[in-house]
Amino acid sequence: MSVGREIQEHSEESRQEEQNAPVLQDKADKPASRPHVYELDPMRAVTALCVVAVHVLAFTYFFEHSSSGTLLQGAVLTALHFTRQVFMFFTAFALIYVYYGKPFSAQGFWLKRSIGVLLPYCLWSIIYTWVNTPKPFWPFVETCIFNIVTGNASYQLYYILLSLQFYLILPFFLPFLQRIAHHPWITLSISLLLQLLFLYVDFHFVQIGPFAATPLGAIINSYQDRFLLTYQFFFFLGAFAALYLSQARAFLLRYSWLVVSFFLLILGVFWGHYFQQNLIYHENNNYTLSVLQPAILFYSISIITLFSWLAGLWARRTDKAGHPKGYRFWQTLSNASFGVYLVHALFLNRVVITHIAPLMPSAWPAALSVFLVWALTVSMSVIVSLLFLRIPIISRLVGRVHPGERKLISYVWHTR
Repeated sequence: MSVGREIQEHSEESRQEEQNAPVLQDKADKPASRPHVYELDPMRAVTALCVVAVHVLAFTYFFEHSSSGTLLQGAVLTALHFTRQVFMFFTAFALIYVYYGKPFSAQGFWLKRSIGVLLPYCLWSIIYTWVNTPKPFWPFVETCIFNIVTGNASYQLYYILLSLQFYLILPFFLPFLQRIAHHPWITLSISLLLQLLFLYVDFHFVQIGPFAATPLGAIINSYQDRFLLTYQFFFFLGAFAALYLSQARAFLLRYSWLVVSFFLLILGVFWGHYFQQNLIYHENNNYTLSVLQPAILFYSISIITLFSWLAGLWARRTDKAGHPKGYRFWQTLSNASFGVYLVHALFLNRVVITHIAPLMPSAWPAALSVFLVWALTVSMSVIVSLLFLRIPIISRLVGRVHPGERKLISYVWHTR
């Protein structure tokens, strides 16, 4: 699984996107706000926590001392490989929900995203490069530039490259979507078939075999996970979910039994395929854990459907003010999710695994030790992310503008 992968929701989590127009657009270009989609808050928060779990499981095999335990840990790890696909779904959903059918300024959109997403991405790329590969000044600068372009500074940062690619094509994607908006099933069917074909060819002929050993094959396998078209189906799925939100909600809530049955069926087949790969075909463990394989496609669809259904059940029970129960908790955790995504690798690798995990008694069950590593990493990441959100200027590190930042800048400017 090329161990690093995962989430944002990028600095403009869709909740902010839904409620606020881009601050750098002219008023005439300002999209009218649409109702907040409460379901996205718990979905985004849970996905961020699952991202941390993916990396914790990938780095804690040393707790296991049996082949069966290693196999089971791999089964849990591969069951969490939906996170990047869910992330692509969120990205498309949020942007289409906000901008579709409204006046759109590409320049204003890109400028806003440069400040909200590109800036923290570059800053954290520099931080991770300094922490992971300290070098003299000029080699360090060259490494930083390379890492920013490729997403190699840390194993989770490539997700932001995917976001930036989608931001670049959004001005062209919106008018294209208008042309196909009334043909969702035809479009999604074609997209699904192309995605399945791509994953089949990639998994069976690109990731292994003679081509994988060639220089070109090595380059493709190193960078294909950060190429937009690798996940094109999930961008279309998110876009159409935004366009047909009310119909999708109604269907999921009406056919709950179908949602749960579909997920359980796909999960059973998915795990059956994993154990078959390991116990019968004796394939390489890294290969069986690959995120880019046909089985992941249908499994990720089942997870998106399940998460949407569960979040829909939660969101439909509201108080007198129209808020779901506990929405402030999920809103806070959702706000912290981008920061968690950015900082968790630092705490996981440099603090928890390096200094705390070795102190855990070997007599403890491996599952308990892995869970504690995850809990500690999540706790540290959430606390730091929430702290950053509350500090003007520093909040930019997690992609948000602190409400007091403009007042602070104005005060400093007028007291010069």
